[in-house]
Amino acid sequence: MVKSELVQKLCNMHPNILRKDIEKILDIIIIEMIEALCRNEAVEIRGFGRFKTVMRKARIGRNPKNSKVVQIPAKKAIKWKMSKILFKCLNKNFTENKISATN
Repeated sequence: MVKSELVQKLCNMHPNILRKDIEKILDIIIIEMIEALCRNEAVEIRGFGRFKTVMRKARIGRNPKNSKVVQIPAKKAIKWKMSKILFKCLNKNFTENKISATN
């Protein structure tokens, strides 16, 4: 799903809200999440997951084209952990099969 599909789905669910208002709301949510992550704050959306920034250490890598050694600098990255609710929803069929297979 891309952003425009999400906006369309929200428009279908809430026909009394204008499309441009829904787009603006979605933009505000995304911008606030980005700004919080830039401030090294964790962003938690209950039932979905938690985003947080982590520092990756500087390391030595290798260029695959010419096999030369390259210094890769330290940098920030985002780590995401899904919620238990989402995990259970995604793995419902797998856990049900394991339970029935063990009986």
